[in-house]
Amino acid sequence: MDTSSLSDSLHPLEIKVLTALGRPPSHPSQSPHPALSEEHIAQTAALEPSQLSMAVEWLLAKSLVRVESEKITPTVSLTKIGELYFEKYSPVERVLSAIRDAGHAGKRLTIQDIQAREGLEPTEMSGAIGCLKKDGAIRIVEGGHVEATGTPSRTAESLRSLFQQLRGSPRELHAFPEPMRRVIDQHAVKRGNAREPFRIDDRIERWYALTTEGERIAQDIAQQGLGEEVSQLTPDLLKDGAWRTKRFRKYTISLRPPRLAAGKRHSYREFL
Repeated sequence: MDTSSLSDSLHPLEIKVLTALGRPPSHPSQSPHPALSEEHIAQTAALEPSQLSMAVEWLLAKSLVRVESEKITPTVSLTKIGELYFEKYSPVERVLSAIRDAGHAGKRLTIQDIQAREGLEPTEMSGAIGCLKKDGAIRIVEGGHVEATGTPSRTAESLRSLFQQLRGSPRELHAFPEPMRRVIDQHAVKRGNAREPFRIDDRIERWYALTTEGERIAQDIAQQGLGEEVSQLTPDLLKDGAWRTKRFRKYTISLRPPRLAAGKRHSYREFL
């Protein structure tokens, strides 16, 4: 496809992206068409993320832009369970609080007593007891009773701090110190265990640049302009002659038509 035909086939969203990538650099020391991040392109072209994604995919397929670089950043956020734990505390916090309250009142509780009192699932209860024993915050004594040792639970403290920091917006995983990252990983959603307070996702940032052909197209757009694209000729456009400055969307009959599903007999009727 020649340059003229390729220019005529461009969608308005593609034109906006090419125009943004083809703008001269803000600093003379930069390359003529530096690579731009997705966020920069979206702001310059005034596009929504979904519109930018669609236009970039089209331009990549036409070899007018290329991916210059890519950065993957793990981020952590609260799940619905995490939001609930922020409001009503996690099982680790609730179990430790129940044991401490019982100790202050001169009472002794078993694991079954705590589970019934807090209304926890068996998996939640066993996980909380395991974390608190590992932290040295509790011990199980004769008769199956659970006592607080007086040692603070690093897990409970870390969870509360994480809930407060992640409330409302995700953060980059590397922003947290290593001990907190271990807590996040331990309590993050995994396959087969969705009832966890944290979710770790990869945020992918890409930088795009024009190809040689893309540079030629962007230069043509900048010099000549392609005008506003319209899909229908209206009486108003004819009356004032504005159609002369418009670019009409081309139609093509080379595309495959939608496939029509033919009706067929029900399998039981065929059997009969």
